[in-house]
Amino acid sequence: MFSFIYIAFVTVLDKIIWAVDVGPSVHKFFLAPQVGNFRVFLGRIRAVRVYKYALRRTPAYRDYMSKQTYKGPKITFFKASLNDVPEIDKATYIKKYVLSDKLTDGILPKSGVMLDESSGSSGRPTSWARGKKERRFTRRIIQVAFKHLIEDQNPIVINTFAMGAWSTGFNTSLSLLEISRVKSTGPDLTKVIDTLIELGPGYDYVITGYPPFLKQIADDTRVDLSKYKISCIYGGEGISEPMRKSLLEVFTSVIGSYGASDLEINIAHETDFTIALRQALIKDESLRTALLKQNRGIIPMIFQYNPYDYLFENNDKGELLVSICRVENLSPRIRYNIHDLGHAEDFYAFKKKLKALHRDDLLKLIELDFGVLFYYGRSDLSVDYYGGVVGPEEIRQIINDNEEYKQKIANFRLISYEDKDHQKHLLIALELAAATDVDDAEKQRLLDIIVNQLFVLNLDFKAGYDMAKYKPELQIYQPGEGIFDASHQKLKNDYVWNIDFERAKAEGIV
Repeated sequence: MFSFIYIAFVTVLDKIIWAVDVGPSVHKFFLAPQVGNFRVFLGRIRAVRVYKYALRRTPAYRDYMSKQTYKGPKITFFKASLNDVPEIDKATYIKKYVLSDKLTDGILPKSGVMLDESSGSSGRPTSWARGKKERRFTRRIIQVAFKHLIEDQNPIVINTFAMGAWSTGFNTSLSLLEISRVKSTGPDLTKVIDTLIELGPGYDYVITGYPPFLKQIADDTRVDLSKYKISCIYGGEGISEPMRKSLLEVFTSVIGSYGASDLEINIAHETDFTIALRQALIKDESLRTALLKQNRGIIPMIFQYNPYDYLFENNDKGELLVSICRVENLSPRIRYNIHDLGHAEDFYAFKKKLKALHRDDLLKLIELDFGVLFYYGRSDLSVDYYGGVVGPEEIRQIINDNEEYKQKIANFRLISYEDKDHQKHLLIALELAAATDVDDAEKQRLLDIIVNQLFVLNLDFKAGYDMAKYKPELQIYQPGEGIFDASHQKLKNDYVWNIDFERAKAEGIV
């Protein structure tokens, strides 16, 4: 009974929102803090509704769930839960079924559908179908977040995310075009610099892109960026606070967005509150102990998200399970595992934690009563080392925290490889920013710095190191050479390799 009434209510509410949704300003009413707790409850009801809808109308989901054993969602007077609904992911669900079977009624509409691709970092690129209504909703979400981040500016947006079929770049341009002026250069450094020179410093600018590319812009000397007012919105990977500090020497603000091609490109975003919270975690061990749930030795990225649109849960591995709470999406996502490690906090419960910790300085910065999302990094983009796990976030943090080396190292790669006897080795490969001679003593010194910092950041690594027969190795490459040459370049930096002996031999590693 409760289930029918609540689902009917959110269905009517969604129709009202659709009817009055004429621009980002309308959403200020729906984001009012007075409805915060109710928003969370309604989001959970919407997630249950999507599950029921997909089970009835999506052939692939119906087939997949018919082979699982579970009880299903629960809805009571003021509680709603997906309960034990099985998770899905790219390997077990997306790759298993053809595109049309994953769509509502098994039909790819004849018009109004945008097909885009993810980068293929996990293998062959995957196509994602996004319908007309879905694109309108996600476009508005991006616009609302953009307006919140940029406040009263009316900037020119330079979109440096890759274009073509890639989902992030294409959707960013389409979403922001309605509310701003957009030039889509893609990740072409010369085009970005030429655009800034051509248009001049008389405008406010927002540059969107991947963090390493934003750093290239900041370091370019062809234009005096001190004369420009440029904000940055980054995505695709995290940054360290030292890197943010470095970027802020050139840009007026540096704000991150969390999303995925598998889901949507702007599920959550950083706010002044979450940035200050992250910086406080770095300085305050007691705060880390109280708030962090996964002791991976890194400071997580922190975002806020609207619980009316997205439901975040965890599996027993600490991975995030994401449900998009909209039946309008052509390809439903219920408890979808993109193999990110993290956890989400209910806003009001989290606020009580901060009050108990006497962090009024952080509470004063809160503007949105949205859920708080902690992101620790990828769970499937890491290397195993004698029972421990080493991820790129740790190596990035070590490099960026070291004043001597952060400007000298342009890129890195973690490589777990087998030798001819099938013994596993861990190689840390570093690409230099500029050609220079590095002798064996310098290599050993740098390896010692990385290993010693990993001891501090990652207790599992230290335990593995103590028992390991083969200690970590370090290889330094000149710019654009070896495994960092043009033939190895991808849309996003490829930070982790898990390869066999034949591949290692072909790459010149053994």
